[in-house]
Amino acid sequence: MKIITPLLIAAIAHEANRAYCQSLGDVSQPVWAEAPEWQQQSALAGVEMHLANPEATPEQSHASWLAQKVAEGWVYGEVKDPENKVHPCCVPYEELPAEQKAKDYIFRGVVHAMAALAEQVEVEHAKTGEGGTAVVEPAPATVDVAVGEKAVTFIGRRESFTDRLYGTGLTFSKGQTRVLPVEIAEKFLRHPDVFSPSAAVAGVRQADADDTETTLAEHAKRQDEQNAQINQLQDARDQVNQMTKDALEQYARTQFKQELDKRQKVGDLRNQVLAWIDQFGIA
Repeated sequence: MKIITPLLIAAIAHEANRAYCQSLGDVSQPVWAEAPEWQQQSALAGVEMHLANPEATPEQSHASWLAQKVAEGWVYGEVKDPENKVHPCCVPYEELPAEQKAKDYIFRGVVHAMAALAEQVEVEHAKTGEGGTAVVEPAPATVDVAVGEKAVTFIGRRESFTDRLYGTGLTFSKGQTRVLPVEIAEKFLRHPDVFSPSAAVAGVRQADADDTETTLAEHAKRQDEQNAQINQLQDARDQVNQMTKDALEQYARTQFKQELDKRQKVGDLRNQVLAWIDQFGIA
């Protein structure tokens, strides 16, 4: 039986929010046990959203909350009125005052802290037999982590994770450990609710066990190609900004098979050619 349930997390997140509201002079929030059902269900929905989407930002948390409120018929109003479904936070995230945005950060922090604690409790429970006897597990085999490398383990609640933030192209399965260059590992470890440092990996040497090095190398190659293309386009733009009307006419005819109206100002002609570069690129 789970000790830390989503409902318990919702209650704790609610109480944290209530304490924060009191610090702002808002004493209208009831204790969890006295909170109306709609308020408890709203908190529970927020918890379940973060548990299902551990990488969700506070902004996405608010967007999820707002979508639910709108679906239930709530509208914006300066004064909160549950009976008439009016709420001052029924606005896009960017329009919220700073003190209201802070609530989403606090809520997310509580959920992730409690989720991490729940996983720890489950692990400790698994290490202890039904009769309370400690279960001895074999020590994992360690690997040689070279200088400039660090091992990280994906501990998020999802079954898999694909990096789209730091541009590595890496995908982690649940519980998977990868040995990474330190500069990349440190970026992942900025998210302690998703990644954990690890000094051991079960099995053989990392380079022989998975596609980490191959994936990083392939992505670095693609990144270099993209950077080269960006630099090439920028060089072309710089050249166009220096061209005369005659040069622009020749460039447009050769590069894009387009004719320019030389009766226009040179600045307008340059803008036309720059627009073609942005639209078609260069050969």
